[in-house]
Amino acid sequence: MSEVYAAAPTDNVSPKSDATMLMDLVGLVYATINEPQPWSSLATGLQQHLGAKAVSITLYHSPELSHDIQVMACEPGDQVDWLEVERNYREHFAHLDALHPNQVKPGQVVTLSTPVVTSECADYFARFGIYGSLRTCFNDPTSQMRCWVDIVRGNTHATHAALDIYTRELLEILAPHLSRALSLYAKLQQHKMHQDIYAMGLDHLALGCLMLDGQAHILCANQTAKDMLRPDVSLSIVDQRLLAQDTQVQHELNQAIDNAIQLHATPQHSDEMRLLRVPLSDGMLLGLLIMPAPWLAHYQGQHVPQVIMYVVSLGDTRNSQAAAQSTHASAAVARLFGLTPQEGKLALLLATGSSINEAAEHLGVAISAARNYSKNIYAKLNLRGQNDLIRLISKSFALLRS
Repeated sequence: MSEVYAAAPTDNVSPKSDATMLMDLVGLVYATINEPQPWSSLATGLQQHLGAKAVSITLYHSPELSHDIQVMACEPGDQVDWLEVERNYREHFAHLDALHPNQVKPGQVVTLSTPVVTSECADYFARFGIYGSLRTCFNDPTSQMRCWVDIVRGNTHATHAALDIYTRELLEILAPHLSRALSLYAKLQQHKMHQDIYAMGLDHLALGCLMLDGQAHILCANQTAKDMLRPDVSLSIVDQRLLAQDTQVQHELNQAIDNAIQLHATPQHSDEMRLLRVPLSDGMLLGLLIMPAPWLAHYQGQHVPQVIMYVVSLGDTRNSQAAAQSTHASAAVARLFGLTPQEGKLALLLATGSSINEAAEHLGVAISAARNYSKNIYAKLNLRGQNDLIRLISKSFALLRS
């Protein structure tokens, strides 16, 4: 962090007069939206620069919660239990309109001091060395997000008028930048949510997916891919690379990845893709589809995704009778297609390749009873026979996995 944050400003100083400090703080507004706790470093920078007792950035306020979702930076040696302070405040003083965050309009800076609260509330805060604060609100109209910054004053700054003027001016300068950064943050979070949903969808379908850069380093992999590519089988992820125990498999894998990287280098590359069949040491079989990632003209660099790899287990239970042993799957078939529980079990057995005799034995019923069940299934679903049933159920596997 810059040395500029080491001391609070003195009298007759404006934020604009220290361009380096101001640029550092503005930079933190944008640079720290991707922190695990967004704007945590900004809160620290403000607290150190202003010498405040604490700086909190509230990301979400709701009366339904016991406390706000926020990041906070406190002065060294701070012993205040801020969650307990807020809990007591909500219990005893939440009715005070002056302290309600929604009273502050976006871009507005307000001073919360003893005159605007009851003496009982002021005494309560004074017990913790809190003697008021300056608050501003910043928002993103598109996502309807509203956030707040509170600069909490300690007793050493309780009557420091010049510092209040300086802090107010600084917050007014930062306010539009905070709103723009909040808009970027909201879009990033939306994209992250989309990514998480798509990753969950691939996991649901038992489809592994990896993205590799131009050096064949793995940039990301969904959970299914991680589960399939384990150290105890013959193909695994080691130091962000795919490592095969079999030298021939490794050679074929490297060739396929290199080919995809070369194709990605040309904007008008072909849609060529390569399929690999990889036997694992545990007896399972993997299928790999390796292809170049889409080429984006305005997104280039060393670690841009250049290769997409899809991984499926060719020994998946969907392709064997074991799928029919899943109570969840057979119940889902019954619900999805309006069948009885017994018909659902039979439909799943027939769809995974069992003969009517094998299905009857598995269900513990007579062959004649199984035939009657199958006739009911075909009539309810308007199907001609087992082949049609297989096609119908196979289209529905995405909804049937447990």
